[in-house]
Amino acid sequence: PFDRVQLWNMVCLQLKSFHNPDIVLPAQTIHASPPGPGWPKGRQDAILVNVDTTYEWPKSGLSGHIICELCLIMRPIHCRGSRITWRDQYLCYVRRLNIGPCDPATGMHVLKRAKHADGTPICSIIPLRQLHAFISIIPRLGDAADVRLTSATSTHYSQEFFLNKYFDKDFYYA
Repeated sequence: PFDRVQLWNMVCLQLKSFHNPDIVLPAQTIHASPPGPGWPKGRQDAILVNVDTTYEWPKSGLSGHIICELCLIMRPIHCRGSRITWRDQYLCYVRRLNIGPCDPATGMHVLKRAKHADGTPICSIIPLRQLHAFISIIPRLGDAADVRLTSATSTHYSQEFFLNKYFDKDFYYA
């Protein structure tokens, strides 16, 4: 049904204020970049994804949503003459993070990379319209930090994270 794919390295999301939905907040750029200067392992930002349309962000909090790393943004280009219903559909390849309980010391949810039984990551292709917000994650270092960690590689090498609810006031109240 398609013979070409357009790839995108970033997308802008624009949200409304939690306390006053009439206020449109500044756009946030979400990255899904391959390795390059300054980002030796690429840049895959964390995002909130709606998986159940009966829940609305931010009113429902995390219910009906999952947290993922955005790995790739793509748009299949259909073959001439083909009749497809998803024309001009933007898709995202995402790697899932499981939401765990709150850490008592920080009050933040613990996130872990979701994996199949064989250890491979759980990934999905989802419509771009299901992305709802940029998510700030903090690597959970434990007793000893990996020596490979830098500001550009910390999410690549870490397996556990804190969901940073202190990132902004709208996310804090959600």
